[in-house]
Amino acid sequence: MKKFINLSKVFSFLLFSFAFLISCGTEEDPASQTIQVNLSETSVSIGTPISFTASSSLAGDITTQATFFVNDTQIEGNTFTPTAVNPSNQVYAVYEGIQSPSLTFASIEEIPSEYTQKVLVEDYTGTWCVYCPRMASILEYLSDYSENIIPVGIHAPGAPTDPWAYEYALDMMVKYSAQGAPKGKFNRIHVVNQYEDTSLCPFDPELYKPQADPFLNQTAKLGLAINSNLSGSNLTIDVKVGFAVDALEEARLVVYLIEDGLTYNQHNGFSGSGLTCDPNYNYSAMPHPIPNFPQKHVLLKSYTDVYGDVIPQSAIANGAIWSRQLNVQLPSNVTNAQNLSIVAFVLGEGSTIQTRPVINVQSAKINTNQPFD
Repeated sequence: MKKFINLSKVFSFLLFSFAFLISCGTEEDPASQTIQVNLSETSVSIGTPISFTASSSLAGDITTQATFFVNDTQIEGNTFTPTAVNPSNQVYAVYEGIQSPSLTFASIEEIPSEYTQKVLVEDYTGTWCVYCPRMASILEYLSDYSENIIPVGIHAPGAPTDPWAYEYALDMMVKYSAQGAPKGKFNRIHVVNQYEDTSLCPFDPELYKPQADPFLNQTAKLGLAINSNLSGSNLTIDVKVGFAVDALEEARLVVYLIEDGLTYNQHNGFSGSGLTCDPNYNYSAMPHPIPNFPQKHVLLKSYTDVYGDVIPQSAIANGAIWSRQLNVQLPSNVTNAQNLSIVAFVLGEGSTIQTRPVINVQSAKINTNQPFD
């Protein structure tokens, strides 16, 4: 009898052990857990957020518990905003030490449906030039008229010495028939008429504004974007040209460094003349020279050939974007780096320097990103 009881106990133990093994075998091994990441989009424009979710084969939605990585860098939360073009950004999630397979998404340059036509106005001037305040006023009128007019002051050498005399000013004045400062040019090759007023001293802004209209009221064939970064005296400039046409003959890029906020004694041939001048710029009542006269949008340097670096014809197509990066140094004549800006423009559609106009132009303060507009 005792033997039977012992056998029964053994049998019960074996049955319990078998049942336990079977029950354990039906539970999924935690090591077999898998993680999956999902994307809200597969392609986004630069500056547009993209969001991610994550799920576990055991725990379901784990988006708030998972850690996300984009291009092997951990991000905050589950949203990422790309800042650069990349056709194959990699994203994955990590949860409880388990990493999901990576998925790919593209960050692309957003191209506007059309570009804004802007106009470059170059003023050949000098602190030594007695009648150059005239063009300074006209340039102010035009700049106030439209934010799409981008002014540049090109200082020529003279006596007494101009501290911002541009190295190629005289050559440009010859090539563009701009000898005898002051001279103004729309889009490099078209003359600004300084003598709309009956007086030699400008006094009515409305007389000058219509000169800009034919250049402003055009359909833009391209647009430009500028991004720059200044570290010490090291300057990186990224310029992008977006095309709205399939062909642009003789296309060339020019990139200027400009400084504002400058002052210097300005020679003034209007002093004591009795001429009627704009009350805001009453040069006839001002001394000769005018002390601390504002010297605006002064050209310090061209980081390309001043007549333009060639843009490959193979890069030009409707909807295409061509990029150029410049890694350069600030010139020694910078007064205040906080007042610097970049002006970039494309020349084209002319077989010679003298006949090749500006197609479009863009301006951006240093250390800022100016997108296409």
